[in-house]
Amino acid sequence: MTACGGGGGGPSGGCVSFDAGRDPALPSCGGTTSTPSSTASSLAMALTDSAGAAITSISQSRSGTLVLTLKDARGNAVPNVTVTVITSDKTAVLSPASGSALTDASGVARIGLNAGTQAGAFTATATAALASGNLTAQVSYAVSAPASMVTLSLADTGGAPTTAISPERSGTLSATIRNSAGVPQANVAVTFSSSDKTSVMEPPSGTALTDASGIAKVGINAGTQAGAYTAQAAASVGAVPASASLNYSVGFKALALSSLTMTPSILSAGGNASVSVTVQSDGAPYLPVLPVSFTSPCVAAGRASIGSPVLTQNGVATASYSDRGCGVPDVITASVTLGGNISRAGTLTVLPAAAGSIKFINANTTNIALKGTGGFGRQEFSTLKFQVMDVTGNPASGKQIDFLFADTMAVGTIGGLTLTPASATSGADGTVTTLVSAGTIPTSVSVVARVRGTEITTLSNILVISTGVPDQRHLSLAASTGNCEGFEFDLSCSFITASLGDHFGNPAPDGTAVNFTTSAGVIGASCVTGSLPPPGATPDNVVPGVPPGTSQTTNSRVGPGSGTCTVELRSGAPRKSDGKVVVLAYAQGEETLIDANGNNVYDSGEAFIDLSPDVFRDDDENGAWSSGEPCIGLNQNTKCSTPGDGVYNGVLRSPPTRSPYVQYISRQVGLIFSGSRAVISFSPTAPVCNANLTADILVTVKDERNNIMPAGTVLDFNALFGATFVPVVPGSVKVPNVVRAVGQSIIPGSHLVTVGCPSQASKGKFTVTVTTPNGVATSANVTIN
Repeated sequence: MTACGGGGGGPSGGCVSFDAGRDPALPSCGGTTSTPSSTASSLAMALTDSAGAAITSISQSRSGTLVLTLKDARGNAVPNVTVTVITSDKTAVLSPASGSALTDASGVARIGLNAGTQAGAFTATATAALASGNLTAQVSYAVSAPASMVTLSLADTGGAPTTAISPERSGTLSATIRNSAGVPQANVAVTFSSSDKTSVMEPPSGTALTDASGIAKVGINAGTQAGAYTAQAAASVGAVPASASLNYSVGFKALALSSLTMTPSILSAGGNASVSVTVQSDGAPYLPVLPVSFTSPCVAAGRASIGSPVLTQNGVATASYSDRGCGVPDVITASVTLGGNISRAGTLTVLPAAAGSIKFINANTTNIALKGTGGFGRQEFSTLKFQVMDVTGNPASGKQIDFLFADTMAVGTIGGLTLTPASATSGADGTVTTLVSAGTIPTSVSVVARVRGTEITTLSNILVISTGVPDQRHLSLAASTGNCEGFEFDLSCSFITASLGDHFGNPAPDGTAVNFTTSAGVIGASCVTGSLPPPGATPDNVVPGVPPGTSQTTNSRVGPGSGTCTVELRSGAPRKSDGKVVVLAYAQGEETLIDANGNNVYDSGEAFIDLSPDVFRDDDENGAWSSGEPCIGLNQNTKCSTPGDGVYNGVLRSPPTRSPYVQYISRQVGLIFSGSRAVISFSPTAPVCNANLTADILVTVKDERNNIMPAGTVLDFNALFGATFVPVVPGSVKVPNVVRAVGQSIIPGSHLVTVGCPSQASKGKFTVTVTTPNGVATSANVTIN
């Protein structure tokens, strides 16, 4: 048995039935059949207008009502059942908003359906929840496109409709806003825009509010390009966005620029001129305001300035031109863009300024190699740069500059140094360069640059011409700390600084490599001169507790140009049982020359120190190589003492010989990894202190290996008689920083302490407390009779 109710399965109605005993061969009613149940009920849905007539479409101006009828299998109304409606139009508005309603006594529920913001065909689906299962029904409907709620028009300045604007004739865009019922809407924000991105709206925001008549207006001015464009007005009416558009065109008159007028036509250096041009149309000044741009080669180069752009007044644009060292005829171009680009050029004669000064800018290197001794990273020339300024303070171009050596006031000097070129002309930026090429004699020179025909001169920085190769005599080694607390602690012990100079005592050039090895602990493998020292290696921050300037270092100038470099020595394994350390530094250099005739080169027969090609680290400090000690070199005799070749090995040779220009040079320094535990002794061992007199006690403090205690260790002295401390002088001392030579033993210091005896004879106690930089404390005392 089948029960159907409401409309049919067409667009305005539908039903769903349940029939447990129905013959499958029998036809069913319209709609969708759900899962059968023992009780057949039906849900029908129809779309009606406000008068109750069936409809198939709604619109913004005509809403609809979904009428849902629920009946049981006998056709009786089913009241108090919740029916819920949804629609495929997500913008539709249901009433109530939940889309749900209860069936009344007649089994009927009503839900309002209002058009959304979309036009098209949609489907509404209703669901009724029964104990026996859910019933559904559907109805299809259409939403008619709403009548336009925005209309847009364009009028000229006289209010007449138009489809074209121009720079001479602007337009007004008017938008009328109505709701779906056609009623004008006031206080609606309207946004106007144009596909012409160069157009100008008034106001610039392109927005306006509608008045009481629903009308909003903005002005629209032609941009800079002719063509056809689209204007648009957009607004939201209620929650519904709406817009309208129209097409319009932009046209321009043919424009031209007059000849440029320069006042004055010849400009003195540093002066100002006015530059004028007239924008014309049909031979007459073009009156609408236009921006005119000005430029010139000198302006582009920064040697002049000009106000740009400039707005026309009655068709005339006037810019101010200021000279900043142009010094040549300057071609000034005026241009305007209005429907196309037009330009006109004119020439302003700018007189050059007299040179006012010349200054030295830089040298690409201040230390160059002797002629014939250059190589990688070591050039035999230096480029000097100067700059000429005019009397107005601007760079002066086209000035002739002469170069001379300061010591001879000529283009040549001692040792064959040369200047190339001897004169040059300053460029657009006022700069001029010359090249100093090295000669055969080491020296220091500076170069004079003079503006030809004047007394305007300047002097370069000093250039040093040297071999650039360190020699044995000028290699030294220094340690920031000679006795660190390194026997029991792994720590940063010392900074080892190598200082290298050439035959003339000039710093070795930056980049000279120095290698290091150590007999104990760990040391940096190498460093290069000119590099900054490791953090903490400054002369004023070497040893905690040691006053600035008391530790051994090289001179205070470090870094580029110093001829020095520094590595860190850290205490650690291996440690020798006596706590002594030997550090070896070696580099490629030349032998020491004794230049008897002072010609700065080696001549046959002159004395030199003939070095062995082998160097070794003297770990046992006996002055000779011992088995097991590292050997750097050829070691041709297997004793690390290969004899020298009897030939001066260095770059200062005349004539050159077929022998090495460089070989190993080296230097060693001795240090101590001092222990932390002190051994304290007194002399005399039984001091006597007579009443109201003084007693002298000699205190000797050393570590457990008979070495000096760590630098910065504090020795505190006090004397106690009964409950009274008596004066002692000194009250404390600090162990100094001591750097030893290889093979040198450092005798631990002894300190004479004077004790003030009390007025009444009694026994007392003299105490010494030794505290290392790492806080290890050792105490000892002696009885005073």
